[in-house]
This record gives sequence, structure tokens and C-alpha cells, in this order.
Amino acid sequence: MDMDGLIKAIRHPNLGIRWRAALALGDIGEPAIKPLIRAMRENDHDVRWLAGLALGHIGERAIPQLIRALSEEDHDVRWHATRVLAGMGPVAIPPMIAALHDEDSDVQWRSAYTLSLIGEPAVEPLILALKDPLWWVRVRAVWALGEIGDKRAVEPLIQSVNDMDWYVRWSAADALGKIGDKRAAVCLSKALKEPDSFVQVPATWALGKLGSDASVDTLIQCLKSSDWYVRWGAVEALGNIGDPRALGAVQALLGDKDEYVRRAADEAIRKITKKNG
Repeated sequence: MDMDGLIKAIRHPNLGIRWRAALALGDIGEPAIKPLIRAMRENDHDVRWLAGLALGHIGERAIPQLIRALSEEDHDVRWHATRVLAGMGPVAIPPMIAALHDEDSDVQWRSAYTLSLIGEPAVEPLILALKDPLWWVRVRAVWALGEIGDKRAVEPLIQSVNDMDWYVRWSAADALGKIGDKRAAVCLSKALKEPDSFVQVPATWALGKLGSDASVDTLIQCLKSSDWYVRWGAVEALGNIGDPRALGAVQALLGDKDEYVRRAADEAIRKITKKNG
């Protein structure tokens, strides 16, 4: 059966015929790539899935067209392209790192997500990307490292908390909280002194996730901030840490002028009391 016939066959009502057609298209290789990308736009979920299977079988030669598919308007096409690229494993890492430089933010995020799905083999290339001159490449790399959760990323991410771009600093604090390594506590405590609340608050969340009591005194000081967002983040973190030293300062926020802060204080008191009997 020629290629046009095989493309038609992946729409056949018999699943066995569909499956064999997809494998045959994968064996054809490069000439089948563009027809298979078009098949990923079909309404039939099975056709899209089988087209992705065939593209995955073709492998590295299909990567450029799959990267283009990351910017398709159809969400399902973008999702299937992401799935196929992630399934290729390490061979997809260099082009995915390169795609982080794309000017289309959706391609950037899809590439970062693909790298996070590939997981451990992508860690070292992502660490190198933390030094990229483009801020958005650094942000996407930080996010992917946080999702992977590999401890090798902790020290490089600690350095990224001092990045010149606030969005990178924000993302690095959040990623360190996801990884949960207590080595980050000192660095995150310093981030609490940032003038920008959009960096301070992720640092408080991260410290709350780490559960380190080393930062309790600094967090208590943050409760005096004039910015409700910072007070809210700090009181949530203190509740998660559960250190009794914070109880008096948190109780004082029950009369805070901001409702979100008052609610967070009430919840934090409950957590601290429960943890300490």
C-alpha cells in the first residue's frame, strides 16, 4: 500500500488495520512526516494518537516538524507533539533546549514541559541554560528543573535566586521549594530581604515547603511588612513550618486590616498548635 493509502488506513474502523498502518508509516520515515503531522489535526482522537505513534517511530528526523507543531492553534495537536517529543527521550534534548529560544512563548513553555517530562537526562543541559543571556530561556529552564526535582539543580538554582531578572529570581525560589532541599534555606532567607514582593513571597512559600526552622526569625520580621502580600506569604510559611516561636507574632495578625492575612493567620495558628500538641 502506498503512503496515501496508509494515511487513509489509519482512519479505518478496524483498530488492527489502523495500528499496522501507523507502524508502516513509521517505517517509511521522512516522506511520511508531513502527512502524519496533518493527521494529528484530525478530529478523531485515535487517528491523532496513531499519527503520534508513527512520528515517534520515525524519531529524530521528525523533530523539526514536531517543534513547528508546538505552535499550532489546536491544543490537542500541541499536546500530541509534546507527548511524542518527550517519548523520544535524550535525542530530543538538544533541539528542545534550542526551542527555548523561540520568540513564541507557547513554544518556549511546551519545550520546557517536554524537557521536564524527559526528566533526569535533561538536568545538565537545563543547568547550562540557567546562564543563557535571554531571560525567558533562564525562566523556562528554572521551571523545568523545579518540575524534575533533581538535587543536582539545587546549587545552580540557589545562584539563580540572585539573577539580574526578577522573574528568574521568582521562579528559582519557587523551584527550590518544589525540590525541597534544606541547603536552600539560607539563600531563600536572603531573598526575603528583596525589595520586590514578587520575589519575597515565592521565597516564603519555598521556606514553608522546606520546613526549616532556621528561617523563622526572618519570617517573623516579614510579618511587619507594609505589603499585605508579603505578610500573607510569611504567615503561611510560618504555619507550615510550625515553630512555636512564631505563635505570638502570628496571633497578632488576627487583627490585620487585610482579610487574606487574617484568614492565613487563623490557619497558621491551627497548624502550629496542632504540631506542638
